[in-house]
Amino acid sequence: MHDLDAAEGAAWAPGVSSDLRAPTFSMSIAGIAYYVVGLHPNASRTARRFWRPALIFNSHAQFEALKADGRYATMQKIIRARDRDNAGSINPMLSDFGTRSEARQYSGRAVGDDWQCPLRVRS
Repeated sequence: MHDLDAAEGAAWAPGVSSDLRAPTFSMSIAGIAYYVVGLHPNASRTARRFWRPALIFNSHAQFEALKADGRYATMQKIIRARDRDNAGSINPMLSDFGTRSEARQYSGRAVGDDWQCPLRVRS
């Protein structure tokens, strides 16, 4: 998808970084920022298991709207509690936007500090 955007000359989404290591990195498609969740049958986290590989795109604008109307913190607590109940712990790769690159979370598995995202961002 990124290669298609790059070929079309689409700008990276405003408000997020294209630097995979930046704490404000987020996937951009057609100039819109997304938090991406990968699912597959053998995911280490049960909440990320699905009968076939799939990608879920959550718009950053949606998260910002939830923050603006005060629902984000409540939703986050509910999701993390369900994750703890379902898997015994909160996803160790989970972090709040702006504290670590989202790219680490996209993998859906625990990765070390030396992990590098396989995406190659082209301009």
